[in-house]
Amino acid sequence: MQPVKQGYFLIREKRLFLFLLGISYPEKSDFMTKPGILDKKDDTTTSKRSLRWIILIPFIIVLGVLAAVVRGGESTDTLSALKSGKPNPAAATDAKVIKVVHDNIMGLVKVESNDYEYKSLGGISGLKITVINPTDYMLNRVRVKVTYIKANGGIYDTKMKDFYGIRPKSAETLKMPDSKRGTSVKYEIITIKSKDLGL
Repeated sequence: MQPVKQGYFLIREKRLFLFLLGISYPEKSDFMTKPGILDKKDDTTTSKRSLRWIILIPFIIVLGVLAAVVRGGESTDTLSALKSGKPNPAAATDAKVIKVVHDNIMGLVKVESNDYEYKSLGGISGLKITVINPTDYMLNRVRVKVTYIKANGGIYDTKMKDFYGIRPKSAETLKMPDSKRGTSVKYEIITIKSKDLGL
């Protein structure tokens, strides 16, 4: 016997769904004799049903939020795998990984300096800046701003240094010019250009 279609669900599916919720489904003859709106005498049944819905609706919302978190966590897993340098077998596609790397490139690529020499009255020598590319993509150009700081905390000089052709999973080190003044340096990445990432 074929089930009768009613809307988008089959009656059999509705009965199963309502059974899982603990609600009894009226028989076919009840459709014809009982109205859709309950009378006052069925007040306890109505309160039980509304209590079930009050409990069920937040449960459904929580499930939806959890699904969104899990789905959003896929890109977080990819990002954490990229930062740690370990391959992520759960990473779905190259396009997805490229998008995550593209969106977070400034946090992934790092810049460091060596233990340079400085004089107490001022003067920095032997400064080398290193750009580290932990991604699987070629970086065509990385521009680093290096600021020489005086002993009183003021800025003595600012220089830009371009690093070209940094291969995937590698680092590039360049020597900076010596300075007659300054006791420390600050450095930061200003721009990153990469054809592989569309930057």
